[in-house]
Amino acid sequence: MRRSVFFFVIFSFQTILSQTITLRDTTNQYDYIIITVPEFVTSCESFKQHKETVRDFRTLIVDTTQIFAEFDSSNTPQDNIRDFISYAGTFWQEPRPEYFLLLGNLSKIPNFQDILNFGGYIDTAYTDYKYSVNKFISDSTLSSFKVGRVPAGNENEIENYFNKVATFEIDTIFTGWMNNNLVVAQHYVDTAVTLLFEEFADRIISYYPDYFTNYYYTENDSSPSFGNRDSIVNFLNTKGATSLWLIGNTFNTQFGYNNILDTGDVVLFDNYPMNFITFFSLRQFFASDTSVQGFADRLLLDNDASIAIISPVGSVFIGQNNQLLHTVMLDLFGTERKSVGEALFNVRNLFPYSYTKRMYNQWGDPSLFPKYDITVDVGDIVNEIPNKYLLFQNYPNPFNPSTTIKYQVPALSSVTLKLYDVLGSEIATLVNEEKPAGIYEVQFNQEKNSWFPASGVIFYQLRAGNFVETKKMILLR
Repeated sequence: MRRSVFFFVIFSFQTILSQTITLRDTTNQYDYIIITVPEFVTSCESFKQHKETVRDFRTLIVDTTQIFAEFDSSNTPQDNIRDFISYAGTFWQEPRPEYFLLLGNLSKIPNFQDILNFGGYIDTAYTDYKYSVNKFISDSTLSSFKVGRVPAGNENEIENYFNKVATFEIDTIFTGWMNNNLVVAQHYVDTAVTLLFEEFADRIISYYPDYFTNYYYTENDSSPSFGNRDSIVNFLNTKGATSLWLIGNTFNTQFGYNNILDTGDVVLFDNYPMNFITFFSLRQFFASDTSVQGFADRLLLDNDASIAIISPVGSVFIGQNNQLLHTVMLDLFGTERKSVGEALFNVRNLFPYSYTKRMYNQWGDPSLFPKYDITVDVGDIVNEIPNKYLLFQNYPNPFNPSTTIKYQVPALSSVTLKLYDVLGSEIATLVNEEKPAGIYEVQFNQEKNSWFPASGVIFYQLRAGNFVETKKMILLR
């Protein structure tokens, strides 16, 4: 490994030992807790020192032997680990721990089985979600803690990941790749759902802040945006991106029905130090000692590839899933910087309690902040002219008092965008002009409009050439 000595040599002149404390001591005060098995404790010591030195986090390494000695009310280890997390986050001295990192695969640090029974369809998943929920508060639908997992099975995988994080956080010089976003969409051949994933990819791109440059590949070989594994790997190795979206069906070890990328391709990544955050639109899973290592695990634990991953670990409902994902994106890459763990934490508490929400997990360090420059002036999509008409869902929705509507046209078109009430009466015209091919957005502010309902549904309709599409939005008062 060409850089494996970097992180550990930095601290080789110090002997660092884990604190010996009593976990039920309410005078304990830490910001960042690493939970791992005894055999991995030594591998965490230098990372602990990094967090204390670079991030100014009071950091504690806790091994499961000590947790089980002090928290033993349950026969299941995951319940006892959750007892400890809830206790530390509730009764320790303020400021209490904000971040918890689970270090180990499911054989080392097990998590919680969650079963969906929907109209006879049964799905079983294993999720870390419950670790984020505080046992000592009455509302069990809210997350209280920011939790991530490094699903390592051995010390080499730990070293790979901790080296990446150390370099990522120490290197504070901005370079252009940090404002790149790459979106890859699966193409369905079933005509009934042909554009399901590509439309969501368009939506994600349209909502990215203007200071990002968006790149797009689809496996549709008739599209001007066609790309394959070579295109994706070459882009990330040479141009680099701060975020990678894999939108489409996934299997345990691959992305896409037609195997666009799989675990065997991870060795092709040579993108250091341009490590990216990966978003999967459909399920991945945490491995155990006895299971095959999944695609997400491999991306994280390689010495290149991803620095963090957000993905569901079970089946999801598409509407909820897409809304949740693009809300995470807006929170993570906005002008007010947030850590990966904070963005997932916020969206968990924003959306109603559901199976889909419980499925979302984070791979990697929850305290990581993505790198990007909010002052960069870039275009919407590089070398990409839309190849179809599309009206996007407004955001935010519901709204009060303003919202943004985006749409795209593939050629010079006469465009109108109008608003209607529930009776079909026109209440506003937002656009009425010719537009060249491109992606556009328009803001609607109810306070500047003469029509003032208390609240309710508003329909917005795009007409461009022969294309007509209507969507609805909700005004809250």
